[in-house]
Amino acid sequence: MFASSLLAMLAACGGGSDYHASNTPAPSGSPAASPNDSARQASFATDYGSGLAALNTYGGLTNAAFVDNFDDTFVDAGYAKAQVREALTQEAAALLLFSTELSSFPAVKLSAVTINGCDSKNVCTLSATLTNTDVDTTSVTFTTRLSFSGGKFRLLGDQKQA
Repeated sequence: MFASSLLAMLAACGGGSDYHASNTPAPSGSPAASPNDSARQASFATDYGSGLAALNTYGGLTNAAFVDNFDDTFVDAGYAKAQVREALTQEAAALLLFSTELSSFPAVKLSAVTINGCDSKNVCTLSATLTNTDVDTTSVTFTTRLSFSGGKFRLLGDQKQA
């Protein structure tokens, strides 16, 4: 739930690796990718956590790899992937205009990530804790849905328009 993640980050405010899996299926003769593969789960957790942690920087806000963590069908609380991309672009522009030190996003760390409950359509549940790493140590636990396709997890959101 990206909207929930962002709200959790802002609430936590109190006042990694570069792994990027391909969108293509496993080569012929290879075992099919599985959402239960702990290495793929860890890679997603690292990618997503690194992306969230970097959202308080211009580079993080403009990182296309972070937006790739969102499924094309992502919808959460009425926000679609295109709207998330646009919001990040606007935030990046505001940083350049006003001050690269005044991001709306606090420094955060994603931890205690679990991915489980995958169904026959490869829709899974991610549970994690988001901790503000700025001045205070506020933490928020959240859950959201993920899709697993082409060997990669992506944020699916709650699929609700409001």
